Amino acid sequence: MTISNHAEYRAAVERASALGDAPRGSPQAEELQRLTAEIRRWDEDHKGENAHGPEPADGLLRPDDLPFSGLPGNLGKLRKE
Repeated sequence: MTISNHAEYRAAVERASALGDAPRGSPQAEELQRLTAEIRRWDEDHKGENAHGPEPADGLLRPDDLPFSGLPGNLGKLRKE
């Protein structure tokens, strides 16, 4: 197997995760070894190119994430009395 796009990368990672408890010497363990080698090759070939897969459509920020530091602890200092 050769990983050629992000969809195949995600599928390989999911399959490798499913095979994580394969008994040593079994065909599943051999498949896991091949998948792991391909995943590592992909990661090495695509360093810095969002190798882990595409960003979620809604971005990485969640509603409780603040785009800047120092808040809410300093909110009281911003109020003028």
